[in-house]
Amino acid sequence: MNYWTRPARDEDMEQILALNDLAFGGRDESRIVTALAKSGDSLLSLVANDEVRIVGHAQFFRIQVDGEPLAVGLGPMSVHPSVQQRGIGGGLIRMGMLALEGRGENLFFVLGHPSYYPRFGYSAEAAAPFTCEWSGPAFMAMRLDAAAPEAGSLTYPAAFGA
Repeated sequence: MNYWTRPARDEDMEQILALNDLAFGGRDESRIVTALAKSGDSLLSLVANDEVRIVGHAQFFRIQVDGEPLAVGLGPMSVHPSVQQRGIGGGLIRMGMLALEGRGENLFFVLGHPSYYPRFGYSAEAAAPFTCEWSGPAFMAMRLDAAAPEAGSLTYPAAFGA
C-alpha cells in the first residue's frame, strides 16, 4: 500500500475527526482539533492518505512562551489502527517539523509516549525548565538551535482547556 502526505483541507475535517476518535477511543482529541481550527491556533495540519482514505493526521499549533509566540506544539497525532507501525506517524511528524523549521520555528513540545517521541529528538530533559500544566516523562521538548528559549512559562491554546 502506498501512502502520501499533504496539508489537510477543509473538506478533510470529517475524516480527520473520525480518525482521531477511532485512534484515541474517544472524542477529546477531535474536540481539540476542531477548537484549534476554529480559533486560528493551528499552524499546520497534515494528513496521510492511502488510495482510499485518510489514514493519519498530525496537528501542530502555537504555544506562547512568556506571552510570546515562540514555540510549536505537536498533537494530536493519530494513525488508523489498521496501519499503525508502518512509519506513517513518523512521516507526518518529520514532514511537519521540517515545514515549520523552514518557517523559522525552533522550539517544539509534545505530550506523548516517552518511548516514541525521543526518536525524533524530543526529551523530557529539554522540557523540564519550562512551566505548564504538564510535567514528567511524557512532556517533552526539542530545541533546534541556540536561539530557541531555554526556559519559560508556557501558555497552550484554549483548545487544551489549560
